[in-house]
Amino acid sequence: MEIAEKIKIIAEHYGYEAQSRQCIEEMAELMQAINKLWRSIGHGQLTEKSFKECLENLTEEMADVQIMLWQMEYLLLSGQEVNQMIEKKLDRQLKRIEEE
Repeated sequence: MEIAEKIKIIAEHYGYEAQSRQCIEEMAELMQAINKLWRSIGHGQLTEKSFKECLENLTEEMADVQIMLWQMEYLLLSGQEVNQMIEKKLDRQLKRIEEE
């Protein structure tokens, strides 16, 4: 079974309300993982082991958020809408970089 089919089944099973709340929770966990890495680097307490653990946690939380975003996209939007907005935002940022 492909990822898109798994996303569809899960999103349809739980529905928008439950998955939108789960999405918020997963985004908060991602913020915590990012902050934990910042704190470790900023306080000079980063060992190779702790860095690896922070990256592993960051990777897991990024995956959780991506899964939830795919579900939100499936439930509310079309992939085309999201991709068009991504393209627009990337072009805008590249233009800003060129103007610096």
